[in-house]
Amino acid sequence: MKEPIEDKTEVISTAIYVRVSDTKKKDDGERRQDVGRQIEVIEAYLKRSGVEKWKVYSDDGKSAYTEDINSRPAFKQLMNDCLRHFIKTIYIEDITRFSRNLTLGIKWMSKLASLNVDLVSLKEGQLEYTSSKGWMQSNIMLMMAEWESKIRSEKVRSGMNRAKKEGYHVGRPKNKWYAKNQPPLSTKKGKKK
Repeated sequence: MKEPIEDKTEVISTAIYVRVSDTKKKDDGERRQDVGRQIEVIEAYLKRSGVEKWKVYSDDGKSAYTEDINSRPAFKQLMNDCLRHFIKTIYIEDITRFSRNLTLGIKWMSKLASLNVDLVSLKEGQLEYTSSKGWMQSNIMLMMAEWESKIRSEKVRSGMNRAKKEGYHVGRPKNKWYAKNQPPLSTKKGKKK
């Protein structure tokens, strides 16, 4: 009789999930958002709590509002590792790093609950979905995260519409010739301010 083949995959039961939605830079060249800061904050918390091992899942420049889990490869891998029972606890900085979409956030939190995976937010505390209180709190937090995302989108669209009305080019260049001959962003209809 053959001996069973051992799975050599090391199971690390604690995960850190970090995400930022863009890779834009400030005037000084520094990034506006940085996954590194989130990792540092969560790792410091885990060390103070006595946790010795964890795995970091990082989606840099990925939206949490999207319905396509494939556009968030680290999140997809995290959920797959949870399905394989490799992860028992996920740490996030806040609920908006996990999801900004109420429907999907609820779906994913329900899945984690069914797998007995804890979701811990450093800002909101343990997010649980099994009790009536946890269900209500989680739904409210996810709803607020989606609402905040929608408000930001409306402000951006409003600013873009205003810029168009003032004669500024908004959006990507239409073709290579236009990109080469486009006036600098600080000009209005080709005239210096």
